[in-house]
Amino acid sequence: MKIGLLGYTGSGKTTLVSLFSGKRHESFDPLKPSITTVKMPDKRLKTIVELIKPQKATEPEITFIDIKGCPETTGLDEKTIEIASQSDRIAFVVNAFTEGKNPCNELDSLYLEMVYRDQERLRNLLEKRQQEILHGKREKNEEEERILKKCQGILEQERFLSSEDFDKKQNTFLVSLGMITAKRFFVIANGHIAKEQLEKKCKDYNLELCRIDVNKHSEEDIELFSSQILIATGLLRFYTVDRKETKVWLLPVGSTMLDAAAAIHTDIAASFIRADAVGFDDFISTGSLSSCREKGIVRSEGKTGIVKDGDIIHIHSTR
Repeated sequence: MKIGLLGYTGSGKTTLVSLFSGKRHESFDPLKPSITTVKMPDKRLKTIVELIKPQKATEPEITFIDIKGCPETTGLDEKTIEIASQSDRIAFVVNAFTEGKNPCNELDSLYLEMVYRDQERLRNLLEKRQQEILHGKREKNEEEERILKKCQGILEQERFLSSEDFDKKQNTFLVSLGMITAKRFFVIANGHIAKEQLEKKCKDYNLELCRIDVNKHSEEDIELFSSQILIATGLLRFYTVDRKETKVWLLPVGSTMLDAAAAIHTDIAASFIRADAVGFDDFISTGSLSSCREKGIVRSEGKTGIVKDGDIIHIHSTR
């Protein structure tokens, strides 16, 4: 999972990444963002490790794309937005630590910049498509035209395209056209200024809110922040537990047991028989997967069984 960090100068994007990496990574070239893969601390993993004491514990990884900011007065240029659009998810990082600054105003500016950019892009795209149809260079596609006209209406209401329930195929089509508001966005507030006001603003924009103070935080704060990011990106965590290695895996919410098997190894997915799954709390209270089986609290799932956040999973296969 690649998360693009988009924000104005001084919002704390680079320091934010250093919370997880332990060192400062910074690019001074606006066309070359700093790309850093970090391990995300996981409180549940620590609890499992304390219980079974494996030889190795592996945390989940996320890649941050730290895109160089610019002053709010000048706004984001097209190249910066194009770099952000290459991410799987995009986070608006807002300054909520400087007295006298209102992070809600900063979020308004970032949000509207994306809307206005897509409005212009879509307008130009529709004009180009119409000219190509008139000159016989493109066949008219009623379905695509209908989707694009619908997008026009959404953007005119100053809403992100992601706020609409486009299906996967439609959303892929919009992303392929470079419509950045079709991407999934969320907000990272760096600090605690205007806390309730910012929460309301994010709710109005239908954006998830994550919060951390990069200048004042505890280990528990970072663990909570890590969980908030995974939720905001639409990811769940499942665990494989073994004495040799206990590992956290990431999957999109709604993934199946076959998806979980494929994340572990494609050969396991190809030879899938069934999956045993138990919730984190039940696993910890009983102490082992075998004890959970004895108590009858293990779910036996087929390929289409849905993975739940926190599941401890054991895949049975012919491999």
